[in-house]
Amino acid sequence: MLTPLVAGCSLPEPVPPPAEFLVSASDATYWVQSGARGFHIRRSPLILARSAGSFYEIYVEEVDRSYADALFTGERVYRRDLTTGDSTLIFEDSAVMQRSAEFHRLHPEIPAIDPQDDPPDYVGYSVAGETDILNVLGPYVAIEHRLAVERGAFARDDTLQAVIDLRSARRADIKRISVDPAAREATGAPSVSGRRWHNEQYDVITRADTIKNAHAVVLRDHRGREWRLGMVKSQMMQVFWLDNPKVDEHTRRSLMRAFNEATTYGEPVQLASRRASSLRPLYALQTPIT
Repeated sequence: MLTPLVAGCSLPEPVPPPAEFLVSASDATYWVQSGARGFHIRRSPLILARSAGSFYEIYVEEVDRSYADALFTGERVYRRDLTTGDSTLIFEDSAVMQRSAEFHRLHPEIPAIDPQDDPPDYVGYSVAGETDILNVLGPYVAIEHRLAVERGAFARDDTLQAVIDLRSARRADIKRISVDPAAREATGAPSVSGRRWHNEQYDVITRADTIKNAHAVVLRDHRGREWRLGMVKSQMMQVFWLDNPKVDEHTRRSLMRAFNEATTYGEPVQLASRRASSLRPLYALQTPIT
């Protein structure tokens, strides 16, 4: 949660430069606005990606294909185009779906359970999949999938990590990612102790803090003056400019709507990537983005 320390008050000299950008981490996105009246920073549990100039929300959705004597639950990953609102599946929990289909083929007489109903206290067969979004870099989404299978005395746990190209919904090769300009742009340029994203009017810089095991996020103007915005735990971050180059009005409205709607999702969506809020700004407002 953001704690407002300065709200609607002018800052002492020097004042920060006019700026507007998004900081996207693995668990949330932060909308940053600065100027003579200080900083407005707002957090939303929106996991954001961008490809070919389009913004996408990345989200996890539960799927339940259970039966009276067997539980099959998993988690799929989708991308949602913020402009059109259309969602596309980019990762299917196929291990769960395949086992559910096989169980139904072998036991067609066992009825399915409505996902809204409470599951039985005991079943002879259980398959549960969980998916975490680890990081997003440009068009690439890093995920971790965990599968737990229990059947009688048999039990097995498996973990899979993969990178999904949201453009094709296919797994991406690490070598390809390392030379993809879209991924390299998203990560920023190397700096002395972190990364740097350059704008014509200012830079956004991250610096590693080994004591706090986090990264400080700093705004620096063209004269080298700096303002520390807060700390973020995520190892991977992206910065999306909203002012230079200026996003078109339609894209801006789509971002506003998605950002404000995501703040009403509640706990289930904030737990989609199972990470806690990590940015602690110096100046923050909790009013909707306008």
